[in-house]
Amino acid sequence: MQDAPDRRVPKRRKAIIAAAAIGVLAIGSVVYFVYDGPGEETAAPAEPTEAPTSGEPTESPEIGVPTAIPSEEATEAPVDTSKPVGYASMNGGTAGGFGADTVNEVVLSEYWPGSAASPGDALAELLGEHQDASGEGLVVYVDESIAADDTGAEEIDVKDVEHVSILGVGEAGVLDGVGINVSGAHDIVIRNLVIHNVSEGEGDGIGVQNASSQVWIDHNELYNEYPDVDKDYYDGLIDIKGESRYITVSWNHLHDSWKTMLTASSDDEGENGDYITYADNWFENLNSRVPLIRRSQVHMLNNYFHNVEDTAINARMGAQVLVEGNYFENVGSGSVDGESGDVHGPVGWFYGSDEPGYWNLVDNTYMDTPHEHLESTTDFTVPYEYEALASSETKTHVTEGAGAGVIDVAP
Repeated sequence: MQDAPDRRVPKRRKAIIAAAAIGVLAIGSVVYFVYDGPGEETAAPAEPTEAPTSGEPTESPEIGVPTAIPSEEATEAPVDTSKPVGYASMNGGTAGGFGADTVNEVVLSEYWPGSAASPGDALAELLGEHQDASGEGLVVYVDESIAADDTGAEEIDVKDVEHVSILGVGEAGVLDGVGINVSGAHDIVIRNLVIHNVSEGEGDGIGVQNASSQVWIDHNELYNEYPDVDKDYYDGLIDIKGESRYITVSWNHLHDSWKTMLTASSDDEGENGDYITYADNWFENLNSRVPLIRRSQVHMLNNYFHNVEDTAINARMGAQVLVEGNYFENVGSGSVDGESGDVHGPVGWFYGSDEPGYWNLVDNTYMDTPHEHLESTTDFTVPYEYEALASSETKTHVTEGAGAGVIDVAP
């Protein structure tokens, strides 16, 4: 079953959204809200503020941006995977190593034999040296496996750097037991990698923290083991925290893990949250935290959730979430949360935080999933341009295009 929209949802709809709307422009059957402000810099989203805990959906806190009326004649368009959608598209976009005037491109298999003991050590060395490369871009093509046992560091640190791309080549870019930690970094792209069974360092497949910004995590596969290990043996597959901003997580296949993703590491992490778009991802055979969201402003767009045993989107501590065009299949245990009273399922406030989060539900499909109790608790929307596929098409759309080895990455 689907959310009952109050207007017809076309096959593919386009929303033009700005930080402030002062006029309306009609083109054919599409109505756009027009922003008559500066064209070079994108306005930052407002900080999350308190919202009511119950009752009718309320106005998005301090944002108040309108949603465009979709065209009745909208048609399917090719998906452009060469650049990010969502929050990572703001503020000039996210290009990684190609975002600098001077770009240093390195093929890992050609670099490491003469410079380091292993491919992992070579990658760590390149990233460490790049800390001193002010204004330059670094693009590393990972064309062979990196194993934890052969890497001196517990994780691959992308720390205090800018303009970096780490790109897997074909199906060769595999990180076995070692994760990537993005910390205090800007303009970072991580694409086409397989990262699995990470238990060293922070324990995350990919971690983003310490006010990192403009990060694009795209077309990767991440997994641990589930359910045949202790739930705390591994941590999350993708964890984002520490006031990190303008991040897009897209076209990834995340599967087989107790803990999947979170934003903000604790209920008392501070006042400000993260700005994140999760688009076109495939979440499969998981227990919970898909994702766990605190304080942040998040757009869950056209994701496919399949076989999530306990809870999926867990909005807490004032989080604001637009849940749009997703396909939920066999998601949630259906049990009642002992703290909040919410039913464990696709969306809710679960596991005892002092404050609830809020969600705006737009055109989602539910199959074998408890959902009859769900209704929107905010009308939060997002301050960027995007296209949303009808939820009925999300499953096929995502399973055909998500994960590593799908896009063509070559030196």
